[in-house]
Amino acid sequence: MAIPSGISAQLGVAEESTYGTYVAPTRFYEFVSEELTMEIERVESESLRAGTFMLSTSRWAPGKKNVEGDLEFELTWKGMGLWFKHMLGQAQTSQPDAVDSADVYLHTFTPGDFPTGLTVQVGRTAITGTTHPFSYVGCRVAEWEMEGAVEDPVSLTVSLMGRDETTDEPLASVSYPTNNRIYTFVDGSLTIDGSPVCVKEFTLSGENGLDDERYCLGSQLRNAPVQSEMRTYEGEIVTEFTDLTQYQKFIDGVEAELVLTLEGPVIPGDNDGDYKFQIQITCNIRYDGETPTVEGTEVIEQTLAFTCIDDGSGPGSAITITVQTDEPNP
Repeated sequence: MAIPSGISAQLGVAEESTYGTYVAPTRFYEFVSEELTMEIERVESESLRAGTFMLSTSRWAPGKKNVEGDLEFELTWKGMGLWFKHMLGQAQTSQPDAVDSADVYLHTFTPGDFPTGLTVQVGRTAITGTTHPFSYVGCRVAEWEMEGAVEDPVSLTVSLMGRDETTDEPLASVSYPTNNRIYTFVDGSLTIDGSPVCVKEFTLSGENGLDDERYCLGSQLRNAPVQSEMRTYEGEIVTEFTDLTQYQKFIDGVEAELVLTLEGPVIPGDNDGDYKFQIQITCNIRYDGETPTVEGTEVIEQTLAFTCIDDGSGPGSAITITVQTDEPNP
């Protein structure tokens, strides 16, 4: 019997080949929290009927279904590529040195057409000790946010939009990646135009502009959400106020290259020791403010809000995420 609380919860994911068709989970994640839910709207009659004082059984019906909610993770050496693929859309895989480092893979993610969708299964354990599978099909990433700060692990929250929920599928058997660890603030560094910046905390988020109202006559279920608005990627870094270099970029309206790197140990099987577990995010940014101010006796800090901008060479110039790992598939 499982421990009758959230301690026994599990989360599994699989990529779908047909949108909204269940696929048994093959990838499993440790997670901080989940808020996936299904709402069913109620369609109620407004007709008047003599002698009726309130809504009756025959005058309401189930309406459209809406699956949505957040999943929060801590970034790890392995397993995160799948989420980056569904956050941005385009994924390419290469090997930096297939001869001497055959177990090293580099996955590159850029904005592009979204994959078909995900099946996400959450195992929720009842007070009786039974873990019940809640499976959500047709899930696409609507929004996401990554954040990190001194003393904390680096976290990722993805906001999903799905098609349907079922409790009829069997609970998948969990299998986690081996020798997998978290990235923390100690593993991170950030440069702007190649110069290191002392960062206290950062956030980076994306909104994919998905249409959540793709319902048609004859079904309660949402059709595959498609992009109907411009995607936006933006963030914020908090630094010590060092000089006017970054502030002047804001004043002058100058774009800059921001590179955030999270780095782990050398990947096993790399004979030369040149390749480490790594997540690297490269953005072309425009500063959106703000002026540093004095709020007391403490060291003056500067908050730099930014937006990722396509420099004209393609969406990958606005944001590119690379993952170096020993997993052959993202």
